[in-house]
Amino acid sequence: MIQSPYIKQAKLLIRLLPFLSGETDFALKGGTAINFFVRNLPRISVDIDIAYLLINKRDIALNAISLMLQRYYSYAQKIYPNSKITKKVMSDGKYLKGLIISTKNATIKIEPNFVIRGCVFPTQKLSLSPQAKLTLEEDVDAQILSNADLYAGKICAALDRQHPRDLFDILYLLKNEGLTYSVRKAFLVYLLSHPRPILELLNPRRLEISQSYMNEFIGMTSDEISLDQLIKTRDDLITKTNSVLTKDEKRFIISFKNNQPKWELLEIEHAKDFPAIRWKLHNLAKMPKQKHKIALDKLSTHLEIDY
Repeated sequence: MIQSPYIKQAKLLIRLLPFLSGETDFALKGGTAINFFVRNLPRISVDIDIAYLLINKRDIALNAISLMLQRYYSYAQKIYPNSKITKKVMSDGKYLKGLIISTKNATIKIEPNFVIRGCVFPTQKLSLSPQAKLTLEEDVDAQILSNADLYAGKICAALDRQHPRDLFDILYLLKNEGLTYSVRKAFLVYLLSHPRPILELLNPRRLEISQSYMNEFIGMTSDEISLDQLIKTRDDLITKTNSVLTKDEKRFIISFKNNQPKWELLEIEHAKDFPAIRWKLHNLAKMPKQKHKIALDKLSTHLEIDY
């Protein structure tokens, strides 16, 4: 059963969401988009995660995101005049990278994604799900990422940090739609965009999650979910993300790792323009040849595809 401390955070969050309706270059992503809009509130989410939709130069993007956060800061001051709002600043001190908003009852974070800019599929405008409207006593519309983009990002998060909240969202995906064609294609783009090496996501080291389950998950969901269920979900996800890849998709991954991407095998034309993907290729080109060959061989062995 959802517990009241998380409800207080969610109610704080939901009153701040209308700001995004005027920000057409941004869309809601992550757990709030999934659980408040796509699903019928199976769990509470306590962060506002934001995607920047345009593909442009890094300094232009950072400036646009920082200015949006400054506008969000002003908006939050009006909605919660007695709150404490902390600006998170990048190490160079030039750009904002997030906000932390605290009232006497709750604290939430507003965090844009600086790494993955752009989206694979068109965004969608959704209203709060019926249960979210009932529980949070609000009615909000929001521009959010496509379901495929939402879950592609969520899959990468679940494979990387393996937080129980991410695994819970994946549990619902696997129980319902599964890894559809569009989810799979978007996942490939997010996989290549991710800061971690490809193989570390396709075959991740299993992390200990019992503490985060106890301290950062219990009380967030409408139905009780055991730790064992989430661990099984993690295993299922790792198996499925590897087994659903077609031979052409595996060939594409290898060609990308070899710094000779065969984009026609991916079937997502604009993926090559993603800043994160271009940066990944730039770094691959800088890798020492022997180190690169070892990494390529390991990935080739894992995918059972020659290069």
